[in-house]
Amino acid sequence: MAEPTEIAGTTATGGTEQPHELKWLGLNAEGYIAIAFLLFVVLLLYVKVPKMLATALDGRATKVRADLDEAKRLRAEAEALLAGYQAKAETASVDAAHILATAQTEAAAIVADARTQAEAVIARRTAMAETKIAAAERAAEASVRAQAVDFATAAARRIIVAHDDPAEAARLTSAAIGELDRRLH
Repeated sequence: MAEPTEIAGTTATGGTEQPHELKWLGLNAEGYIAIAFLLFVVLLLYVKVPKMLATALDGRATKVRADLDEAKRLRAEAEALLAGYQAKAETASVDAAHILATAQTEAAAIVADARTQAEAVIARRTAMAETKIAAAERAAEASVRAQAVDFATAAARRIIVAHDDPAEAARLTSAAIGELDRRLH
């Protein structure tokens, strides 16, 4: 077999490499790492880093707690505002329904009043028209009667003139006057 040879801190024997351990003051690399870590921890404790970390974390926790309290307060305030606005919206909805019902009632009353007034105006105008028609009928009847009297008078005059008998004329005049009175009334 081949003899071990040392190459850059490793010994090669038969194709396998084994690390070469350096020791100084009886400690290997792991020992020095452990001592350095312990010195680092002691230094951190000496400088009071854990106390500073605890103080920083406590400050941060206090700030987070204050933020949470503020958030709770804001949420309660928002919920109170929401409840107030919901109550106002409900009140406004009830008021709107009441106003709508009142407006509909008033509109119905106005329509009924307008209908009544229109019917009264129509009744008055109908009565006025009927009165005018009756007056026109009476005027036409009086006009026809006056024309009848004129025609009767003219006819009587012609008859009287044609017969020229005074006794006969008096009799015919009396008969015509009596007949006119009967016809006119």
